[in-house]
Amino acid sequence: MSDATPSVSVIVPVFNPGAHIDDCISSLLGQSMPPGELELIFVDDGSTDGTPARLDALAAEHPHVRVEHIPNSGWPGRPRNLGMDLARGEYVYFVDNDDWLERDAVERLHERARLDGADIVIGKVVGHGKYVPRELFRENLHAVPFDSVKLLGLLTPHKLFRRDLLVEHGIRFPEGRRRLEDHMFVVHAYFHAAGISVLADRACYHWMLRDRTQNASYRELEPEGYFGNVREVLDLVCAHTPPGPFRDTLLAHWYRGKMLGRVGGASFGRRDEALSRRLVETIRALALERYDERVDNRLAFNLRVRSALVRDGDYDSLRHLAAFESALRARLKVRATGGDGEQITLRLTATLGTPGELDFVHEGDRMFWRPPEPLREALADVDLDVTQALRDSHVQVFLRSLRDGSDYLVPCDTELSLAGPGAAVRPRLEARVDIQAADGAAGAPLAEGDWEVHVLVNVAGFSDARPLRRNGAPLVLRASSPARVVARWAVLPRPLIARRLVSRVPLVAR
Repeated sequence: MSDATPSVSVIVPVFNPGAHIDDCISSLLGQSMPPGELELIFVDDGSTDGTPARLDALAAEHPHVRVEHIPNSGWPGRPRNLGMDLARGEYVYFVDNDDWLERDAVERLHERARLDGADIVIGKVVGHGKYVPRELFRENLHAVPFDSVKLLGLLTPHKLFRRDLLVEHGIRFPEGRRRLEDHMFVVHAYFHAAGISVLADRACYHWMLRDRTQNASYRELEPEGYFGNVREVLDLVCAHTPPGPFRDTLLAHWYRGKMLGRVGGASFGRRDEALSRRLVETIRALALERYDERVDNRLAFNLRVRSALVRDGDYDSLRHLAAFESALRARLKVRATGGDGEQITLRLTATLGTPGELDFVHEGDRMFWRPPEPLREALADVDLDVTQALRDSHVQVFLRSLRDGSDYLVPCDTELSLAGPGAAVRPRLEARVDIQAADGAAGAPLAEGDWEVHVLVNVAGFSDARPLRRNGAPLVLRASSPARVVARWAVLPRPLIARRLVSRVPLVAR
């Protein structure tokens, strides 16, 4: 190890990764930042798969690689803390052993921290089998304060942190078998950071879904322990914020995602019933303890309905609602396309659900959701008033790279129309999308290659996203240099076309 002080220490907790660590190692050794400015610290958490010997050989071959072996702790908090104790860099960057980085990721993150004077830099994360919030990476941000819930969108530790910030404020990962240990670390750092930057216009970090059996985050959730850890995060927020709107906004983030998010969608319906009932009971207890009904003002309409059912402890109705939401599908129609080589313009019509599935009714000057039959007796009129929420319905369009999976939101103007037979009203959304080759990637030019167009339709919080297709074929944009883009409908293989045609012909006609 050189005596020179490195600029960045990359810390990698390691446990039985097998061959999945190959991409991680090669991407770290191939970083464009010179080895003298970069140190790689692998902390082996008691691996038994041959990885320890491989890491030792790696350290013997590369002077900027360090390896530490510890008895298995069962969770990444302990090895990450030890990595911080060993680190000598001005900044530390946390990487998981089955993920990988773009070649210039560390160099770009460090340069942005230096130019902005930022304590934390969040590089664009690309999820492979994992969901990454797109709003966080809508645009580059430069040394902004922690005054927006937007920064809570992704609380994984895969960020660049100024090491003195962590040392000065004693910011550490909770150790032992703890859920949300990354939330405790990242949010604590946010509260003390003088500035936080976001690199949104090009991928830095590739977040991989590998073997769930080896990933602590995918072990079966034990409700009492998990929501005890949620309570600790809420305590952290309260300790660092005075009572008021900002605190309430932050606290609503965990109510929305970690509590209401656990009792909706397809995954809730698939859970074991006994465990699901315990989940609802535990969430209800925490909701009644920490949140009053004012939190509903910060929720989308569909989550306000969930919140009402949680407070009532109505398990059966929550299951019905989850099944209803999971079945909703966006229906898209391209009305026009155009372009001049530098820009693509799309005009879309979007609806959500089939006629009679997601309907609303007028009563005087108010609008009410007409829920499916199993839910009608469980919800009061006040729970069904959707007047304002319908006005917030929108279409969101994003491009997905077919090369590396990167997503980028693009500008989209939406107009809502409410029409339907009789008293029933079915929202229809008309959208215009302008995609610029020169700044379509969060302000940067679209990278050369093919991009799929995806559309998310949101009606009063109910939503579904899918690729834009015509007769089953996706719309693909081909970006080229300098700042050119053209649109084409992909051609389906003939056997697939035949299967689609057959599936659409009524059985009697066949």
